[in-house]
Amino acid sequence: MDNSVLHNLASAGEIANGFPVIEPIEDLRLRKGRVHELTGASGDVMALLSAAKTNSEIIWIGMRRDILPLCASGLDRFLNVERIIIVEAVSRGELLWATDAALRAEGGFTVIADLPDALSLKESRRLQLAAEQGGGIGLLLLRGPSNTSAAQTRWQCEPLAGDEAAWRFDCQKGKSGEAGHWHIRETEVQNAKDNVHMAARASA
Repeated sequence: MDNSVLHNLASAGEIANGFPVIEPIEDLRLRKGRVHELTGASGDVMALLSAAKTNSEIIWIGMRRDILPLCASGLDRFLNVERIIIVEAVSRGELLWATDAALRAEGGFTVIADLPDALSLKESRRLQLAAEQGGGIGLLLLRGPSNTSAAQTRWQCEPLAGDEAAWRFDCQKGKSGEAGHWHIRETEVQNAKDNVHMAARASA
């Protein structure tokens, strides 16, 4: 089980290429000052696990149809919901504008953007530049096929069958060589940093 590429990144909270990194799951590290694409049925789970390991306010941006189903009791399984600011967009263009503004703002926010479809290369590059300027982290929930993009990483996130809630996260793309897949399962339904247990991990 050699995740040497990820081990060579700075450990959680340290500096990688001028920006801190977070570690939502053991040995799974995401750089701040970057945007990361999360695809699949459990992209929101990975976004919440990642957001829980940041110290900033969380700005969740989406269309009304996608924001309305959010449930405080469900989100509270992963983090303190008082940290979340909900932004409802009325169009795709407004959603992208709000995401860009939130990433670019001073304060290094954790920005979760629930997008209706994949980004163009130009759109992803703009968001990447915004994240670099603001120093926060962008977690982009994408639907449908992914396009070539400027995102730092892309993840396929899916639930696993079984009696206990569990998920698999596969790194499909890493601009710095990030690779690997992780299986995790929920051990306790509570607001705690360690509410998931590493079941297995291996390099891709």
